[in-house]
Amino acid sequence: MPTNHFTTRTAEISLEKEGYIKIKMIPGSVVDTEDALDNMLVIKNLSEGKKTLKLMDARGNWSITAEARKVSQKNITPETTLARAYIVDSYLTKIMLSFFQYNLGLCEKFP
Repeated sequence: MPTNHFTTRTAEISLEKEGYIKIKMIPGSVVDTEDALDNMLVIKNLSEGKKTLKLMDARGNWSITAEARKVSQKNITPETTLARAYIVDSYLTKIMLSFFQYNLGLCEKFP
């Protein structure tokens, strides 16, 4: 059972009792710039500025705008994350997240 749980327009974000942050994308949502900033603010508040483990459940049909991707790229830093894992249900989602990680410099090459 989560100790803290928030729902934004595009994601359910919780700080789990084990100490990691879980981000579950809401199927059918389209993440725009405001949504990206809102989600990042919730994550920042839950982590209290500390490095945390993050689990992103990216299953379901959702998307992110190019502008929101740019905002995310500017605001996601390895200094705030111990490790990150993704749950995906399609090859397309895996490619999108791999591309996103590669452009953020979070990995050296595509998995």
